[in-house]
Amino acid sequence: MVLTAVGPDRPGLVSEIAAAIHGAGANLEDSRMAILGGEFALLLLLSGSESAASAVESAAAPLGERLGLRVVSKRTGRGQAKDFLPYRISVSGFDRPGIVLRVSEILARRGVNVASLESHLAYAPLSGTPMFVLEAELQVPSEVALAELRRELSAQCDEENLDLSLERVRKT
Repeated sequence: MVLTAVGPDRPGLVSEIAAAIHGAGANLEDSRMAILGGEFALLLLLSGSESAASAVESAAAPLGERLGLRVVSKRTGRGQAKDFLPYRISVSGFDRPGIVLRVSEILARRGVNVASLESHLAYAPLSGTPMFVLEAELQVPSEVALAELRRELSAQCDEENLDLSLERVRKT
């Protein structure tokens, strides 16, 4: 089951949500949580028995109401293993609209899946200029010509004066 929640941030939200999940008999397998513009945002993958899943579903709305969060639960299955190469991409440069769009369009055209993506603003040390930083974990299908993908990403980043790093993730 996937559980999402968003609402005003305050201390104790993670603890209360984790307690509700544990109390329902479910296991929190994977999570992403962040404060974005003063809002708490959460994305969780839960597992458990049918009764645990039903208990989480039943508790979601009252929990959200009590915590002031919009909570949504959705049943899901295990993802199917696909033949891909794990890559990490990093793009950075002066902040402006459209960077995520242009990078993601290139990836989508080549059938590259974005497994996770984070972006944020960092400020240049002396000038305070806002610098955009994008980091993502990619699943590159084995049939994708990596040289062509790298060439297209590099051309786009060169055109926009962005720094690019595209590295294969080595499993240890």
